[in-house]
Amino acid sequence: MSLATPAAAETYYRTQQQIAATTASAANRLLRRRFTGDFDSSWSRLRPDLLSLIATGRAAAAASAVSYIPAVLDETGQRGDPVGVIDTAGFLATAPDGRDVGTLFDQTTIRAKQAVARGLTVAQALTAAQSWVTGTTLTVMADTGRGVVAADIAQRPAITGYVRMLNPPSCDRCVILAGKWFRWNQGFQRHPRCDCRHIPASEDTAGDYRTDPYEYFHSLSTEEQYRIFGKSNARAITEGADIYRVVNINTRGLATAKSARKFGTPHRMTPDDIFRVAGTRTNAIKLLEREGYITGPQVRGGNILGQREGFGQFGKGGKARAASDAVVAARQSGVRDPLNRYTMTAAERRLYDAKVRYDVAKTGVFPRSIGANSADKYVRPEQITDRQLQSIREQYEAEVNKLRANRDRTPESIRTLARLLDIHI
Repeated sequence: MSLATPAAAETYYRTQQQIAATTASAANRLLRRRFTGDFDSSWSRLRPDLLSLIATGRAAAAASAVSYIPAVLDETGQRGDPVGVIDTAGFLATAPDGRDVGTLFDQTTIRAKQAVARGLTVAQALTAAQSWVTGTTLTVMADTGRGVVAADIAQRPAITGYVRMLNPPSCDRCVILAGKWFRWNQGFQRHPRCDCRHIPASEDTAGDYRTDPYEYFHSLSTEEQYRIFGKSNARAITEGADIYRVVNINTRGLATAKSARKFGTPHRMTPDDIFRVAGTRTNAIKLLEREGYITGPQVRGGNILGQREGFGQFGKGGKARAASDAVVAARQSGVRDPLNRYTMTAAERRLYDAKVRYDVAKTGVFPRSIGANSADKYVRPEQITDRQLQSIREQYEAEVNKLRANRDRTPESIRTLARLLDIHI
């Protein structure tokens, strides 16, 4: 599923899971033994022990997180010197959301009382409270580690962001974020109990540390596909629908007619509607195509066809004025410069960036982040090591080999770009 998950990342996340699971299990046992139908009184007696347990687990999670970034950078041949030292005490003073940890867990009695008010028995209310504590503990533990990792990435100016990777089993919302690169100051989108991963990387070095949502989808059994995505949505993806579009429609609902005209987004029928009325598989596929679910080859990052195709990875080329102007000009003329990075698709950027990085690295200088912005102003040219050069060469060769392996399905725009870059595929 992952193309090249660093061993340091696997080790770190296994350790984090063990710490979180051990802490949550101990918290659950404590409540089972000592949290009784006298909610307030029993809670006041067990509260100090529970908070001490949570504090111990969080300290272990934070300590593990401190060593993660240096280890994964060393393994992947990336240079990212820190400007300071991470002080884990600052991450343990409060809960990850900023409130007092005790105040957060004091909701245990509130949850139990609310359950009784809904008509549950005392025994059922205690079970509900225990379940809430378990879930909250797992979330707090995961967010504590993430906070330390995010801060350590932020204090290393040469590392401009991170790639998000799955830690299966994963929900549909996480699956479509798999392999996506985020700038260092973009928050880690997560839901309760989410255990997806940070892999530190500059945008132009992230190619080998990605996860392909389609590979994950097809690694699941039919039953698992139905459970995670829903039967109709899973069937649509199996028939060739764009996984990003299917999940987003399921999460956000159909678009308005205006949005549909502008972005080609489905606005009349969901996959469930289509399979209910199609009658035959042939008709279902035609309707999936007509409604904008089947948009082209199923590729990581999406491949939405239409008037916006190829005009910027994020639809507008980026936040810089030069990026916006380049995309506007391309749309107005209907022609884009194949070597203008602002108007490239995600796949084109990966190839272009890998080639440029390799060309720069061969001169003996470690390449700066391509498309760097003010967030990267402290990055200075430096001599490249043999190990770094080898890593960059392997990343470039991996991009080229992927194109060669999928030669018959490679879009013409990427073929053109490869020819202009003197890459033979």
